[in-house]
Amino acid sequence: MSNVETSSAETEKPACSPESEQSDRQNPGREPQTGTVVEKPNADMLEDRVPEWAQLSRQAVIWTVILGVLWVVLSYHQLWHTDIWGHLSYGRLIVQQKQIPATEPFMPLSEGVPMVDTAWLAQISAFLVYSLGGVASLQFLYASSIFVCVIALLLRFREKTDSIAVSLVGLAVFGLVAYKSLAIIRPQLAGLACYVITFSLLTRKKWHGSFWIIVPLLFLVWANMHGSFLLGFAMLGALCLGRGLDIYRHKRSFRAVAADPKTERLFVLTELAILATLLNPYGIGIYPAIHAISHNANLSSLIEWEPLTLRMVHGKAMAVASIVMIILYRLSPRRVSLAEPLLLIGLGLLAMWSVRMVVWWTPVAALYTVLHLNAVLKKYLKPQQTDQNAAEQYAEQPPRSGLNTVVTIGLAWIFFAYTPFGTVLLHGYPEQPEEFNRFYRRSVSAQTPVEITNYLHQHQPQGLVFNSYEWGDYLLWAGPAKIKIFLNSHAHLVPREVWLDYLHIASAGSAWRDKLDRYGVNTVIIDHQYHRRLINELKKDTDWKLEYEDSLGAIFLRKIPVPN
Repeated sequence: MSNVETSSAETEKPACSPESEQSDRQNPGREPQTGTVVEKPNADMLEDRVPEWAQLSRQAVIWTVILGVLWVVLSYHQLWHTDIWGHLSYGRLIVQQKQIPATEPFMPLSEGVPMVDTAWLAQISAFLVYSLGGVASLQFLYASSIFVCVIALLLRFREKTDSIAVSLVGLAVFGLVAYKSLAIIRPQLAGLACYVITFSLLTRKKWHGSFWIIVPLLFLVWANMHGSFLLGFAMLGALCLGRGLDIYRHKRSFRAVAADPKTERLFVLTELAILATLLNPYGIGIYPAIHAISHNANLSSLIEWEPLTLRMVHGKAMAVASIVMIILYRLSPRRVSLAEPLLLIGLGLLAMWSVRMVVWWTPVAALYTVLHLNAVLKKYLKPQQTDQNAAEQYAEQPPRSGLNTVVTIGLAWIFFAYTPFGTVLLHGYPEQPEEFNRFYRRSVSAQTPVEITNYLHQHQPQGLVFNSYEWGDYLLWAGPAKIKIFLNSHAHLVPREVWLDYLHIASAGSAWRDKLDRYGVNTVIIDHQYHRRLINELKKDTDWKLEYEDSLGAIFLRKIPVPN
């Protein structure tokens, strides 16, 4: 027994003996009490099970942050109080009646005027989206339209340059020059998305066979979304003509031009795009209709159809961008295709003719700014320094990994969840009326006559209502169901005489009383921002009484109504 006890005692060691502590320090993976080796987790030993094609780089994470912030900002953009509400009304009518109206359906003074609805598909889409998700879904639709343009441009920027800074300059040109035009959600944004995607595809380094299908489909959708698809033809024509002139300039042979594969592809693609646009409810008749709309005399009275001047924000931004581009073209060693001046000068002249055209110039200017800025930087930086920086950047750049993919997906979800649409999708609209009203007011512009339309629901006006042009669409959408508005934003459908009378009344011209009598108007709904003079005249007139007024506008009723 003594031998056994002695042997047992000799084999046991205190848990905190010096030998054990020294062993623990030398072998950190060994458990002190039992002496069993325990492997600690080592991230370097983990196997990346994300497929190689789905693994992303650290730059992808950086761009996710940049684009995520942009997405959230766009998603909180307030819905403007003009066009979108009128288009929702037309979309609602088309869905209810299951047909496109042949004549103007909402303005009594335009009854019987033929109507070619070039935006019918955009109107239906917007109405269905609104029916599913309310105002938050419209904000989502707005953000998506511009975001598609940004992504399409960014893909081309990243193909031409590895510099994040140069790519951001291109996005800045696009956003800063066009932001006034992009502030209003309207079917034009759908047309712009088709335009930018097409331009991005056709300026790609390598041609892809899928373009034969994608581009005609884009024009098919575009022709039923907005009448601006004619600008797509101009872009295709400029690219085709510019390529042909480049070949002729170098080879001095028309045969070489005809034999050039790229020129031939662009020419055939233009033909296919034209054929695709004929698949619309009006067929070839859509072309003269668009021409008639763009040359309608009423549009010349609207600011967005006025010629571009340096007094406008658009004009100043476009002038600065143009000066920068002139400098870049002067310094750039990059060969200039003749398609570039054809597009820039041609679209620039259109923008000078009408402010509304600025938005079509900006994506072209953004891409060519990136191309030549990148070329200038490469030219004037020292070659040794450029090579060294490139080598250092390559050496420091981490490889693609599944971790970056997981982080990117997580960030994308976070950014989406913090948008109004994401909030509504996850939690629904506020149930309490007061909270819902606050949410709604945050979603629409400050100039939206919400309180005035609420008042009209309680005191429905009788007969024809004289309303400000800017409010016609919202009154049509959110006002009483049977309200008879004087006009809405479809100015091209308003008879010329009615339009001139509207301008005379709205400016409180000398015969404004007689004209209101002539039309049998007993209710006037007008805003302070543009028609303060008429409000003051109505307040002084003994035949009219102020029925309602708030910070945005006022409602006046005739004291002795005229028979309708």
